[in-house]
Amino acid sequence: MSRNNYLLENNKILVEKINSIKQDALKRKIRYDEEQLNHPISYWIKKDRLRDEIGKELTIILRSKGCSWALSDNGGCSMCGYYLDAVAGNVSTNQLINQFDKVYNDNINEINQDSYNYVLKIFNSGSFLDDNEISKEVRNYIYKKILNVEKIKEIVVESRLEYITLEKLEEIREFFDKKYFEIAIGLETVNDYIRNNYINKRVLFKDFKLALKKCKEYGIGVKVYLLLKPPFLNEQAAIDDCTNSIKTLINLGVNSISINPMNIQRGTLVEYLWFQNRYRPPWFYSLFKCLRKSLNQDNLKNIRILSDPSGASTKRGIHNCLKKECESSARDTLKKFVLSQNLNDLEKISLCECKKKYQLQKNFY
Repeated sequence: MSRNNYLLENNKILVEKINSIKQDALKRKIRYDEEQLNHPISYWIKKDRLRDEIGKELTIILRSKGCSWALSDNGGCSMCGYYLDAVAGNVSTNQLINQFDKVYNDNINEINQDSYNYVLKIFNSGSFLDDNEISKEVRNYIYKKILNVEKIKEIVVESRLEYITLEKLEEIREFFDKKYFEIAIGLETVNDYIRNNYINKRVLFKDFKLALKKCKEYGIGVKVYLLLKPPFLNEQAAIDDCTNSIKTLINLGVNSISINPMNIQRGTLVEYLWFQNRYRPPWFYSLFKCLRKSLNQDNLKNIRILSDPSGASTKRGIHNCLKKECESSARDTLKKFVLSQNLNDLEKISLCECKKKYQLQKNFY
């Protein structure tokens, strides 16, 4: 058996456990009524880092049938509980369009009158380019609506590698020749073993590089999601993995890297480990160490580094000691760095006595 096949097939125990936890969680899944299917899961506007400036993001999370990988017999990813937000069954074309229109109509005047430029992020807890989740008709409708909105300078969608085809890239290029379009890919790490045996992603790095090459040929940007502290890694191993991943991706010339510290979601293997005290989400100290070790200011002329942790400063998300002053300083430091892309801003975190505990524990937890 080749090494690649070994990596993809030698995780049957992991898949069985993920599926067992998922089947139990699905018994408590919410059923949506007709009215809810015409409204997105959520949407918001806030400050964000665009490629060359500070601007704002409009993020829309569409209520779709969810990630095909998560819904398959392969179990899905060990840390992802978004399948619980997905619809049990299909969502019609009209319902998805109504969801988008609800957000568009409520916010378009504010966007047009704002002094800031915008990035539009369209997520659906799965792959925007998967026809089984978001049809071509829905995609094209959305593309046409935002094509002439001057204030929207960038568009970001998410997709697994298998849906990034030449046909989908041509579809994007058909609509956008002046706006920057970026596809976000959940690579999580450049290490195939960690990605497939700890996260259960069923993705190989060589396939990511092929997708990156295709996107570059079509002038489409690539954002990579990196997971800080996958399950079964201690804090130091997580730092080493994330640092190596950032350096590797910079050398490959990706456009953006979004570092996602682990957030413990319901109905996941990671939650199961957390309940057993076999996993702790990462410390802010580790995230800052990754950034300082892997970046120099010249890197940030060519790449955008993002991080907007879900559940930050709670027991389920990235946190230090949970004291108000310590957590507030860490969150503010991260936010300032992301907006400025200036490494000097990482030095402004207030020192807390909990850093001694962190130093003692990072090689063991």
